[in-house]
Amino acid sequence: MASLPLIRISPSEFQFTQTSSGYTSRLRLTSLQSQAVGFKFKTNAPHKFLVKPVVCSLTQKGMSVDVVVKSSSPITDVDRFLIQTVALAADEADNLDSTK
Repeated sequence: MASLPLIRISPSEFQFTQTSSGYTSRLRLTSLQSQAVGFKFKTNAPHKFLVKPVVCSLTQKGMSVDVVVKSSSPITDVDRFLIQTVALAADEADNLDSTK
């Protein structure tokens, strides 16, 4: 049985732009479900990347959050990123929000 996607990620391609302070990427995560959805943003180099927020819950369908990823050093082919998502009960969503 195929599972339905929990979130939409925009833009669909993850790209960094160079700024005066380093490299920055911005992703918008939008809930596609009527129930709460939690996510965690992971990287294979957590010391290299500043991610805000790393963990968050989206409690309503259509709710969005912007995730900002910054690095002071260039992005390489070995850098990896993963967004894990999970459907949540309402009480779980209250405990998962790192933006509070």
